[in-house]
Amino acid sequence: MISSGLSKLHFFIPRLEFFRSFCISRTTFSVEALTSISDDFIKDNEKRLLKIAIVGAPNAGKSTLINQIVKRKVFPISKKVHTTRFRAKAIYNEGNVQLVFLDTPGLVTANESQKYKLRPDFLSGGEDAIVEADVIGVVHDMSNHYTRKHLDEKVLRLLHIYQNKESFLILNKIDTVKSKRNLLDITKMLTGGVLNKDRNFEGNTLSEKSIQDIIKNKKSWEHFNYVFMISALLGTGTPELKTYLLKAAHYCDWLFPENVFTDQNHVQIIKETVRSKLLEHLPQEIPYNLKVELEYLDLDKEDSVSAVVIIGCDTPRIENLVRGSRGGRIRRIAIEAEQSLSDAFLTNFYLRLVVCGKQL
Repeated sequence: MISSGLSKLHFFIPRLEFFRSFCISRTTFSVEALTSISDDFIKDNEKRLLKIAIVGAPNAGKSTLINQIVKRKVFPISKKVHTTRFRAKAIYNEGNVQLVFLDTPGLVTANESQKYKLRPDFLSGGEDAIVEADVIGVVHDMSNHYTRKHLDEKVLRLLHIYQNKESFLILNKIDTVKSKRNLLDITKMLTGGVLNKDRNFEGNTLSEKSIQDIIKNKKSWEHFNYVFMISALLGTGTPELKTYLLKAAHYCDWLFPENVFTDQNHVQIIKETVRSKLLEHLPQEIPYNLKVELEYLDLDKEDSVSAVVIIGCDTPRIENLVRGSRGGRIRRIAIEAEQSLSDAFLTNFYLRLVVCGKQL
């Protein structure tokens, strides 16, 4: 139970420039205590595994968070919504523990799915990940002044359906909140002032109408086990979150070999990375209508990867827009995509982008 105003719990909020994270539980931990959790379990001969579904509203920072923890740019990111278009896994191994992150598209309505030309399975991506997961991590965007004081309705729906799963709240982009008091007040709003409240394990038997009635005017979830405050972009607070996940892993065979970092194939990673940079540099809905195809891929060299990607455009006007003045825009896109791909594959990556009509 969180006491009134949350002020009586032991928090670790150091002096700024930026906030570090803290976590809350029924038995409270300081950040130092959480960070110093014994590594004996990692040294055990038996392997451990934890599958984590990371869910949240579009552009909450889910992919950025996972990339930060696994230390690779496994998932493309941009400032526009719906950069992640399908479910994918990122794998992080430390000692005897394997963490499998189930990244999901931002939760959307059917209308949004149609507007942004999203894949047919986009709507069910978050729910499928939760079914597979051991725990649920809810990423909440603290930079959005309009939505940061209440949980997303689609997130609340999933939490009610799958109350049998343990969950934790991740307040992301806390560097955009200048007041410590605001952080504490918003945390209380999002948790209802309570953590670890007994869950109703009949939640997944409720009808859709019953769930909608329950969440209609609801803003909080009282069953989170922990709350973490982080900045995924800056890396603040992610070590404490990672330590918590490593500790939560259970005895189980690993799902992936030690050298695997994602279930995506090379083609998928390259295309989605290029697409994310198009989203970053092109206005409005133009990048959502471009066709991105891998024309050439050379994986044979030991110290580098080479690829050619075709970008198909509807009209000559769009072609010129994508290229930019004297080809400046497409060069910037290529340079940024090349760097991200080097960070993903951990090797030199040479990328060429070719802009042409959509009839490839």
